[in-house]
Formats: sequence, structure tokens, C-alpha cells
Amino acid sequence: MNWKNEYKLDIPVIDAQHKQLFRFNEELQNAMAKGIKVSSINTLLTQIKQYAARHFVMEEKYMEDSNYPEIQEQKDAHAAFVTRFSEIQEEFNKQGITPTLVDQIHNELIKWINEHITGLDQIFGDYYRKC
Repeated sequence: MNWKNEYKLDIPVIDAQHKQLFRFNEELQNAMAKGIKVSSINTLLTQIKQYAARHFVMEEKYMEDSNYPEIQEQKDAHAAFVTRFSEIQEEFNKQGITPTLVDQIHNELIKWINEHITGLDQIFGDYYRKC
């Protein structure tokens, strides 16, 4: 899955951070093609956790500053993302690499892109541009 202009919110820092999700997915696909290593998955999960911490704070700050009325829905979605990847990290720590785990990471990234970035975030982007 590649970045497209339709994903843009026209908030440069947020768009740059969203592009990072595409890079994570690409890294996962490359790792799958080359043979996944424990260190690759561990690094990827750590990067996703760090990404979420930075990105969600930044995005929510833009929402707060613009008095976005649907901010709680966004916060709830962000919390669900963090929870889901914490569950995946926990599963990885217990079981190591499994095909199911790799599929879960891939599916969650694609789901987030397809549902959140092209859904809730686009609604916020439209709101923000009108402020």
C-alpha cells in the first residue's frame, strides 16, 4: 500500500507522520519477503509504539487548538490502537514470531490506514482547513 495525496490532511507535520505508517507496512512486507527475524519484529513493534505516542499527542493538540468537536471519538480510536498494539507486543513477547502475529500486525496497519486515516482523520482535516 502506497501513500496517495487523498490521504493528506494538509497539515504537513501530521501528513509526514501518517506517511510513517506506510513505511512501517513496507518494512513489514520487506521483512516477510526476506524471512522475518525476531529483531525485525521487535524493532517494528517498538517503532509503532513510539510513533503512536508522538503522533497521537500531536494530532490531538491540533484538534484541541481548533476546538474540534469530535475529539473524543479520535481519542477513543487512538487509545484502541495503542491497546491493540500492546496486545500484539504482549503476544510477541510470549510466543515469539508466528505467522498469525505477522498477519495481525499487517492487518492492523492496513485497517488503520483504510479506516482511520481515510475516515476520521479526513473528517478532521476538512474541519481544520475550514477553521
